[in-house]
Amino acid sequence: MLARVIYQDDEIRKKFYQKIKEKVEKERQKVVENDNSGFLAKLLRNTEVDKFDRKVAHDNEKGSSGEKEFETQMWLLLKGDSYVLPDYVFQISKDEFIQIDNIVINKRGIFLVEIKTWSGSFVASDKIWKMRQGKDWVAVENPTAQHNRHFKLFNVWLQKNLNELYQEIESVVYPVIVLKQVDWIKSDYSSIPVVSGAMGFIGFILEKPRNQLSAETIELVVEKLRAVKPLDDLNEIKFAEGKTKSGKRFVKVEGSKDDAQKVAENYKSKYKVGEIYPDKFKENSYFFYIEEN
Repeated sequence: MLARVIYQDDEIRKKFYQKIKEKVEKERQKVVENDNSGFLAKLLRNTEVDKFDRKVAHDNEKGSSGEKEFETQMWLLLKGDSYVLPDYVFQISKDEFIQIDNIVINKRGIFLVEIKTWSGSFVASDKIWKMRQGKDWVAVENPTAQHNRHFKLFNVWLQKNLNELYQEIESVVYPVIVLKQVDWIKSDYSSIPVVSGAMGFIGFILEKPRNQLSAETIELVVEKLRAVKPLDDLNEIKFAEGKTKSGKRFVKVEGSKDDAQKVAENYKSKYKVGEIYPDKFKENSYFFYIEEN
């Protein structure tokens, strides 16, 4: 029996990507407002905004063909008690997201896979990766740093969403970087293991003890992952009700004016909501008055 592949719901993914798009747009607007680049930088398209746009474009580039190939290999090579969850997006907090290329779950553990369609010779560490180009070693993107972030934030998500199981599963969550084909690699100083291709990953799995997770625990984890959704914005916004000395009710919101508007919209279903004002005594805070309908 072949491994089971569980895809993230398309509608849920669209909601995630819309939230990510909104976050990026807000960040870009801040860069625009603070960009004091001179004429030469504008002429050469090297303003702070240009740099930001290039970084976003680079971050959006995905090795989708390599990820699809890996997914197919896992489906064929792993047994029927394994689950393969390709390309999952998680929201950890209001403006923090992670995208994991592949999650493989079976009785040996939960494996977080970062896939790179790279080949050649490499030296890898937490601080820097270098690739052999002719006689030289050239610095390249550092997947260890990126995947360390994924690993830490995924654990935060697990603790929030599977708190009753967290003590059982936290020690069997394994991050790993899979390169398509490695001629030679030295990764002694990378805190995340690096393996070559699908067979290298299978060998990494088989190194782990058997039966670290029960079938029941696996089902619970997979079901929770399958149901992952973006956070409700209101859950991430700090706000509280209060009264003035004259007894007038108000709602005070910590955050941006956009945050205050979201809270106000929620209150409109039950109350008459007044205009939103900045708090004179506290930065990054707003308030509005409410009255019974």
